Parts: sequence; C-alpha cells; structure tokens
Amino acid sequence: MSRITSNLVLAAVLGQLVAQLGWIDALFIPLVLAAPPVTGAILASRRVGYPWVAVLWASTGLGMAWSDWIVNHEDVMFHLALAVIMPLLAGIGWGAVRLTRRRVPAA
Repeated sequence: MSRITSNLVLAAVLGQLVAQLGWIDALFIPLVLAAPPVTGAILASRRVGYPWVAVLWASTGLGMAWSDWIVNHEDVMFHLALAVIMPLLAGIGWGAVRLTRRRVPAA
C-alpha cells in the first residue's frame, strides 16, 4: 500500500472514531458545525492536504449514518447529507488558511 493510500485509510479510520462522538448529544452540534472548519484550518496550517481532511469528515458522516442505521433505523439520509456537508465546511477552514498563507510575503 502506498504512503498516500495508507494516510487516507488512517483518515477514514479516524473519521469512524470521531463519528461515535455524535452519540453524545451535547457534542453533536459543535461536532457537525464547528469542528470541520476548525480542524480544516488547523490541518492546513500544518500543511496537511485537503484530501486527508475531506476523507476524515466524509468518513465521519458515513460513520454516523451506519451507526444510526444499526441502532435506530432512522436519520440515515440526514447523516449522508452530513457526509457531504462536513467536508465542504472543512474545506472552507482549510482554504481560508491556505489563501492567507499565500498572500503573506516571506519575511
């Protein structure tokens, strides 16, 4: 397995673990709305590529979908929509940092 593939597999596994935090009601809204842009920005500042960030958050949404389907048999479409929206939110944070880093002249 190549290094890029193993890194993306690691992001997918980490996303499955993060998805289980969605079962804690107090964490759900911050996890879905605030965490993707914040982690996108942090990882962009550490020069992590967007594909890694997108796989992490898409996997989180998919993890929420399958675990909710197994336990409750409901809200699967909602979680699948989150699997699309969360990587986009992460991309906003990631892109904001990447754009500001490009515009700052080297000292």
